[in-house]
Amino acid sequence: MKHYLLFALCFFYSWSAGGQNTIGLPQIINYSKIDYQAGTQTWDIKQDSRDILYFANNEGMLTYDGSHWKVYPLPNRTIVRALGIDSDDNIYVGGQGEIGYFSTVNGNLSYTSLKDQIPAQYNKFADIWRIEIYKGSIFFQASDRIFEYSNKRIKVYANDWQYFRLADNTLYAQDKSNGLLKMKGQEWVPVHTKPQLTNTLITGISSIGEDSVLISTQAHGIYFLYKDSIIRHQSPLSTSNANVAARINSTEMLVGTTSDGCIITDFNGNIVQQITRTEGLQNNDIISVFLDRNNNVWVGLNNGISMIAYNSAVKFITPNTKNELSGYSTRIFHNELFIATSDGAYYVPLSNNIGDLSFSKGDFSRVKNSRGEVWRLDEVNNQLLLGQHTGIAVLRDHSSIMLSDRAGAWLYKPLTSVFPATETLVGTYTGISRLSFQGGNFEPSLKADGPEESLRFLEIDNNNNIWASHPYRGVYRLQWSPNQKNITYQLYTESGLPSALSNYVFKIRNRVVFCTQKGVYEFNATTNRFEPSDFLNPIFGNMEIRFLNEDADGNIWFCSGKTIGVVSYNPPGSEQPFTITRIPELNGKILLGFENIYPFNNENVFIGSEKGIIHLNYKKYTNSKQVIKVLLGQVKAFGKSDSIIFGGYFKAKTSAGYIQDENDLLTLPSSFNSFHFEYSSPAYGLQNNIEYSYQLEGYDNKWSAWSPKPEKDYTNLPDGNYTFKVKAHDNLGHESTVVTYGFIVAPAWYKTFWAYICYFLLFGAILYLLYHWQLRNLAVQQRRFDEEQQRLKYIHQLEIEKNEKEIIKLQNDKLASEINNKNNALADASMHLVEKGDALGKVKDILANVYKKSDNPEIKDALLLLNDAEKNSDNWDKFAGHFDEINNNFLKKLKNKYPSLTHTDLKVCAYLQLQLSTKEIAQLLAISVRGVEIKRYRIRKKLQLQTEQSMSAFLNEIAGS
Repeated sequence: MKHYLLFALCFFYSWSAGGQNTIGLPQIINYSKIDYQAGTQTWDIKQDSRDILYFANNEGMLTYDGSHWKVYPLPNRTIVRALGIDSDDNIYVGGQGEIGYFSTVNGNLSYTSLKDQIPAQYNKFADIWRIEIYKGSIFFQASDRIFEYSNKRIKVYANDWQYFRLADNTLYAQDKSNGLLKMKGQEWVPVHTKPQLTNTLITGISSIGEDSVLISTQAHGIYFLYKDSIIRHQSPLSTSNANVAARINSTEMLVGTTSDGCIITDFNGNIVQQITRTEGLQNNDIISVFLDRNNNVWVGLNNGISMIAYNSAVKFITPNTKNELSGYSTRIFHNELFIATSDGAYYVPLSNNIGDLSFSKGDFSRVKNSRGEVWRLDEVNNQLLLGQHTGIAVLRDHSSIMLSDRAGAWLYKPLTSVFPATETLVGTYTGISRLSFQGGNFEPSLKADGPEESLRFLEIDNNNNIWASHPYRGVYRLQWSPNQKNITYQLYTESGLPSALSNYVFKIRNRVVFCTQKGVYEFNATTNRFEPSDFLNPIFGNMEIRFLNEDADGNIWFCSGKTIGVVSYNPPGSEQPFTITRIPELNGKILLGFENIYPFNNENVFIGSEKGIIHLNYKKYTNSKQVIKVLLGQVKAFGKSDSIIFGGYFKAKTSAGYIQDENDLLTLPSSFNSFHFEYSSPAYGLQNNIEYSYQLEGYDNKWSAWSPKPEKDYTNLPDGNYTFKVKAHDNLGHESTVVTYGFIVAPAWYKTFWAYICYFLLFGAILYLLYHWQLRNLAVQQRRFDEEQQRLKYIHQLEIEKNEKEIIKLQNDKLASEINNKNNALADASMHLVEKGDALGKVKDILANVYKKSDNPEIKDALLLLNDAEKNSDNWDKFAGHFDEINNNFLKKLKNKYPSLTHTDLKVCAYLQLQLSTKEIAQLLAISVRGVEIKRYRIRKKLQLQTEQSMSAFLNEIAGS
C-alpha cells in the first residue's frame, strides 16, 4: 500500500458481523482436545524452520508435524501462554511464574528454565503473555514487567504493560498510562502522536508495508501507524470484542473475536469474509491467530484448534446454510451462478466474471417454483433449461417455468450445433422427449417412440446416431425414422463391453465414448462392436471411469470411484504426452452416482458435492509453489521395554535443513531390535495429497511403494548398520529431499570382538585340550593295545598250553590206554597163568594118582617137570616189576607208604588196580572168594580207609600221584 493512501483514509466504515459473506468458504480442519490430547485453550502459535507447528496450551507446549501431536509440559505443569522461536530453533516458552526454552538434546526437545537467572526481587510473577525475539534478545512480557534475556543475563522493564509485539523490525509495547511505546536503544520511548491509545486495548500490530503498521484494537477499530503518525480507520465492532488480529496475506487481515468467530477484512475495513460455527469452526471464541508458511490460517479457540485453508485453491459453496443440500449441477448464466440442488435451484449474482469467483460476495436466493430435486442445468439457445424431478422447465426472471410435467427430466441435448437449435432432445425418466424452439421459446413436442427407460446420459455422434446409456441395462443406439417422428433402437449389453452394468456415454474431442468399469470404449461401426478407445485407453487403461468432461483448454476432467482428476496434454516433445493430476483433497466428497464437473475456466471449476458445490481454482492449484518436505518424527526401539531413541530433532543444520550428525549415530544393544518410525510432511491441509516411500538400508533392497501411511515398523532386525530413509511426494509430482536416520544394532554379547577373542582363546584351549586328550587317548590306546597284545599273547600262550595239555592229555590218554592195554594184557597173562596153573595142577593131580597106582618112573619124571613149571609160574617179582613199570611204580609207592602190607596184600591191590573181579583174584591166589573178601577187609584196615571211601578210587589216587 502506498504511503499517501494511508493519509487519505479518513472516513469511517461500518464493521458489522452480519454483512454478506463470500460465496466460497475455505476448507476448515478442526482438531479437538481428543485429537491432540491436551488442554482446551490455545494461547499462541508459532512455526520453526522445519515447519513444525508449536501451540501454547493449557497443559504445556504442543507440537504438530502434520501427522502426529506431542505434548511437552513445563516442570511446574503450568499453562503455557506465549511462544517464541529464534534462528537456532530454540523454542522459548512463558507460563505462570515460569520462563525458559526447549532445545535439541540427543534428538529430543529438552527444557531449560531461565527463572533462576531473574533478579531476586522480580522472581515472582504471573502469566507471560507474549514473547518476541529482537536483535538477538528474547523478550518475555508479563502484565507488570518485561524480561529481556541476552548473553545469559536477564534485564527487567517494570511497568503496567498491556500489549507487546514486534512489527516492521520495531518492538512496540502498550503501557496503560503512556500508550504506545517503542524500543529505542535500550529504552522504551513513546510514539509521539495522537491519539496515544491509552484508553483502548491493542489486540494486534502487523506490518503492512515499509514504515507502515496496522494496529487493531479490542473495541475501537483499526488504526494505521506511519512514521509515528496514527490514523483512526474504522469504527468499533458492533457485536463483539476483538481478541486478536493478524495479517494473513498482502491485502487482508483476520480479526479473532470473542463471539463472532473470524472476521476477514481488507486494509480499508471492508469485510471480505466471516467464518463462524456456521461455516465450520468448532466455536466462535478466537484466542490466537497464526499464518503458517503455506498461508494456512491457524486459530486457537477457547476449545480446540482449527486450520482454515483460506488461501487454498479449494473452496466450498453452500447455497442454503440452514439446510445441507446436495449439489447436482452448476451453470454461470448472465453473470449469475446457478446451482441445481436436492431441494430446488439457487442463484447468486457474481461480483465479476474474471478471477476467482469464489470470492464474490452475496447471498443465494431460490429460483421460484423450483421444488424437489433439480438434476441438471443446461444452456441451450441462450436460455437456461432446468432438468427437474417434476418435469421439463425453463428459467425466466429467476423463476422455473414448466414446459412439460409428463415425466422428470435429466438433461438437454440440442440436435444440431447451429444456433439456434430448432430441436432439443430431453432425457427423461421414461425415455426421450423433444423440445422445439420457435419464436424464441421452447415448446414441447410429442414424446418420441423408443425405449421406455430412464435415460440420464445422452450424446449424438457425427452420424446423428443418438447414444444413451442406462447404468443397469446397457447401451442404446437410437436412430430417427426418415419422417423424424419415430425412433428405432438397439440395445447393446455386451458386444465388446466388459459388462451391461455401469456404462456411461459422453462426448470428448467430438467423439462419443463409453465409460465402463474397465476403461473407455468407442463403437466401431464396421464390426458393430465396442472397442477400447484408441486415444483414451493409453491414458486410463482399465481404470473405472464414471464421468468425463472437456474444458475449453482441452483438459479432460474425470471421476473414477470416489476421486476426481484432470488429464492435461503436454507440449509436443515432452517426455510424456499427458499428465494426470488427481485432486485428493476432494476424495469422498463428490456426489457418487451424480458426478458433475463444470470447468467454466481454469480459475473456476465447479464440482457437484454431497454438501453443495466445490469450487476449485485449478490455475492456483497447479501453480502451487509449495516445497514438499518430509520430517522424521519419533523413532522408538522395542526390547524388554520401549524407548524413544529419537524425538524428531536433528542438531546439525545445513542449507537443505537439519540432518543427523555423524557423532549422533546411536548404537543399541541387541535386545532392542524392533523399531517404530514416524514421519510426516508439514503440508498442512494437504495431507490427502501426500504419499511416502521408505527404505531401510541394510535390510530393504529397494524403496517401498508410495503409501499415505506416516509410519513404519520393523521387527527382529539382525545386528548391523542401518540407515532409514524416507521421502514424500504430492499428487502434482513434487518430491521432497530424502531424510535419513542411521543407527547400529550391536551384536549380542556372544558376537562382540571380545567374545570372538574369547572364542579364539577357547578354541585354542579346546585344540590344546584336544591335542592332549588325543595324546592321552593314544597313550590309552597304546596301553590297551599293549594289554590286548599281552592278552592275545596270553591267550596264545593259553592256546599253546591248552594245545600242549591236549597233546599231553592225548599222550596221557594214549599212555593210559597203553597202560590199560598192558594191564589188560598183564591181567590176561595172569589169567592165562591161572588157567595154566589150574590145568597143570589138574594134570599133576591126575599124574600123581596114576603114579600112585603104577609107580611109573616116566610119570614121576613128568611130575617133576610139573613141579618145576609151578615154580616158574610163581615168579611174583617179575610180575611186580612189569606192573610197576606200567603203573607208575604203584606197588613201590604203596609199599613205601604202607609198609605193613604183605606180598599177598600187594598182589590183591595189584589185581584190584587191574580191575580183576573177586573171583578172578581168588583163582590167582588159589583161595576162595571169601578169602579174597577177607583179604580186602584186612587191607582197608591197613590203608586206614573210611567205610564210605572207595578202595579202587584210593588206589587210583596212589597210581596217579
